[in-house]
Amino acid sequence: MKHRVEENSIKMYDKQGSVLRIETTINNPRRFRVLRNGTTRGKQVKKWLPLRKGIADMRRRVELSRAANARYLDALSIVGLETPSYRLLDRVTKVVKTIKRRYRALRPISPDDASLFQAILHGQHALQGFRNRDLREILLDSDSKTSSARISRLLALLRAHKLIYKVVKTNYYRITRKGHAIMATALKFRQPDIVLLAA
Repeated sequence: MKHRVEENSIKMYDKQGSVLRIETTINNPRRFRVLRNGTTRGKQVKKWLPLRKGIADMRRRVELSRAANARYLDALSIVGLETPSYRLLDRVTKVVKTIKRRYRALRPISPDDASLFQAILHGQHALQGFRNRDLREILLDSDSKTSSARISRLLALLRAHKLIYKVVKTNYYRITRKGHAIMATALKFRQPDIVLLAA
């Protein structure tokens, strides 16, 4: 199974029929950042700059690949858990109140919330995370300001329920362990036939 984000990819395969292997391939390193010396107004400062090709930023490339592999494995780790589904889903079906505002309860198996979960759980998002723009392309097929604001509200809702978190100083979001468990469980409820559920 292989997921692509432009030139970069992450894949899972069965090596020699005995070992499950996750592999990240970075063909375009400039999509990622590395903290290194740069120049600002004539002064040498440490700043986040595009990752370079070659061996100069090899340590950072290894760090990014390991992190992507770990996120992919985290997503797989919920397979086979024996937790009753109500314990997972009941946690997000309540209103969340913060200092600033109140967030509605999630409806995990409703068509709207389920389509949002499905968009977020795409395998390619394990590579770097996902942005508002990525979800707009999948869910709304639109790039207007109103569609951007709508996705921002949905992202805030999922953050309030602790299903996703924002990567510091970027526009990217990533899924939490709780998010993987809840969203995958909700999607599983929508897929099987009623005969299987009643068995």
